[in-house]
Amino acid sequence: MNSTQVSRTTRIGELRSAVEAGLLLLLLAVFLWKGLIPGWKLLNTDFPNYYVTARLIREHYCLDRIYEWIWFQRAADHFGVGRQLVGFLGLTPFSAFPIIPFSSLPVLEAKRFWIVCNVVLLAAAVVLLKRQTGMGRGRALVIALCAIVPLQTSFLFGQMHILVLALLVIAYVSHMRGSQIGSGCCIAVAAALKIYPIFFCLYFLLKRRWRSLGATVLCSALCMTLSSLVVGQGLMRAYIFEQLPRSLQGESQNPFSPSLTSASAVFHRLFLFEPELNPHPLLASARLFAILYPLWQALLVGAVLVRIRPRFRSNDRETLEWSMFLCLLMFLSSAPSSYQFVVLIAAAVPTMAVLINRRKWKAALCYLFLYFLACNIRAVHIDSSVVGILAPFLDLTLWCGVALLVFYNVFLISPEAKTERVRFYRNPAFVAGAVVVCLWIVGYKSAWSHLTNVETGGAGLLNTQDGAYLRTSPVSADGRLLYVAMLRDGYRVRDGEIASADVDPGVDPAADQLSFAARTSNHELWIETASGEGSRLVHVLPGKEVRTCESGDGEDPVLSSDGAHLAFLREDRGRGNLWIVALPSCAIAPKRITSAAFDVRALAAGPEGSFIMSAIHQGRERIYGVSPGSEPRLLAEGDGPVNSPALSPDGRVLVLRKRVSYRWQLASLDLSSRVWKQLTYGDCNAYAPSWQDDHTVLYATDCMRGMGLTTLASLKIDR
Repeated sequence: MNSTQVSRTTRIGELRSAVEAGLLLLLLAVFLWKGLIPGWKLLNTDFPNYYVTARLIREHYCLDRIYEWIWFQRAADHFGVGRQLVGFLGLTPFSAFPIIPFSSLPVLEAKRFWIVCNVVLLAAAVVLLKRQTGMGRGRALVIALCAIVPLQTSFLFGQMHILVLALLVIAYVSHMRGSQIGSGCCIAVAAALKIYPIFFCLYFLLKRRWRSLGATVLCSALCMTLSSLVVGQGLMRAYIFEQLPRSLQGESQNPFSPSLTSASAVFHRLFLFEPELNPHPLLASARLFAILYPLWQALLVGAVLVRIRPRFRSNDRETLEWSMFLCLLMFLSSAPSSYQFVVLIAAAVPTMAVLINRRKWKAALCYLFLYFLACNIRAVHIDSSVVGILAPFLDLTLWCGVALLVFYNVFLISPEAKTERVRFYRNPAFVAGAVVVCLWIVGYKSAWSHLTNVETGGAGLLNTQDGAYLRTSPVSADGRLLYVAMLRDGYRVRDGEIASADVDPGVDPAADQLSFAARTSNHELWIETASGEGSRLVHVLPGKEVRTCESGDGEDPVLSSDGAHLAFLREDRGRGNLWIVALPSCAIAPKRITSAAFDVRALAAGPEGSFIMSAIHQGRERIYGVSPGSEPRLLAEGDGPVNSPALSPDGRVLVLRKRVSYRWQLASLDLSSRVWKQLTYGDCNAYAPSWQDDHTVLYATDCMRGMGLTTLASLKIDR
């Protein structure tokens, strides 16, 4: 090489270094401006979910209700989280464990400590990838920071995926260095935080990495055991049998949301009808959804498996196969959010290192472009009333992810494979085809079974156009439909006749309105307002500005049928106690009715001025009648838990919730004949029943919706 060529090479190297340095500074500035600094100053969604659960664990609360939206919001309000909607639906109990060391701090201060930890974890992950791949530190950091939106939202929201990224990076490095146990343990811990890494068990099975597979299974069992010891076996069963199946079906949140980068949301919008969330699908056909969505999933899996060789070698191909499998998990996820794609850093840096080392510059630029788009491009939103055949292609992030998988599939085509002769049952194409068929059949049966059992049956959905995320606790009072709605700015008690207005705008606008009691004869209300000072019951008088008889530390109020008493709950670390106060003067202090042996969960008015409650007593949740000055008397019990009682206006029939096959269904009990009748049967949940008249029950249902994100329905009862 002559001096001219050396000089030219030097100039090109200097120019490349200058470009990389400029990009690094630009990406760092964007990261600080859009992610780190706003996240440091503001308390946004997601982190409070983990913080509230961690604090409940640290303060030894009864935890079996953390998957209830209203109860969890009340806990957040009492902890001073502020005007912030929270919910723990679909999250593993273990995912709150990393926040426990910070849960003694105020929530914003705790988030700042978590941000510092995330900065350290991100830097450590990049350094590990740099050392494993031999890539320059600056170049590795540039590739990592190209995930602009995932990093921005991860730090802005205080999410858990930076920790998952670090664990997956350690798992990859351990895998490549032959440390099977270390790799398996990291995968297990990552899966305990977020479920999708557990599918690396299939990768270990294909690679015959038996120690990795065994370590993953054993460590996962240990994580589950630890979770059970900390949060209780009941909560772990609720997660495994109630939360996890709905999450895998894409129903951990609104399954039709256009903000979800998932094939699940696309197929939901195309083929499933829901009168509010998806009133105009392209073709309303549950059968087509059950056929096509599992087929899509199976084909993606098959396209990846056909390129994975059934042996382990610590070389570039192994790096690409691991990275390809990780990308597959990202774009198979049923409900991914933008911050989840931060994990793609663990695939992008090793892949780019391989391409650059092989001097595949065009392939490297193509991959970097697809990776950048997959992380940062947004879906094109269209009006829900206009769903055409082109609608699936508007989810650009999803298709960029598919393009990444196609890139891996094409790049990993081996010339030797065309001439290599192997037995047909060891051929990757045969194995992939068999897996595709099996996954398709299992997926179809699962989806079809769910969809044929998810309808509301004979119930009719109530039309309440208020834009609420959630509606619950419907009550018919004085000809009005009252209910609690989760809105963008918090929970409010709404009037169904005036869906755009609160029942009383004067009630503390800075506090959530989580429950209420109403007289059936006029517009008088008792509303629970929850804030950092606790829950208070505010007496709202129609047509008056002055509110009397404001009772502190009270939840879930209920008026007796004769209007003489108000019953409510007070909680002690998640365990409810029943209190009663005389009306109308409230001059006498409230009186506690139940002993510590009863954990009261829900209240309703009973006959002749008495009350009905659901309570856990001696390890079982049953229905009791209770009156001032007398011991609770058993009214109803079932094979499993029963709660949320409501007595018919004529006092003859009790409607309640009953757990059947890990779903909450409505059931009725004739108090004279003691005959039970199940009223709902869907593969979904019913909540908060009340009587509209002697033959009609109002309730909340999450059928065809996200878990617990209920709307209102009415059901005629044949008595």
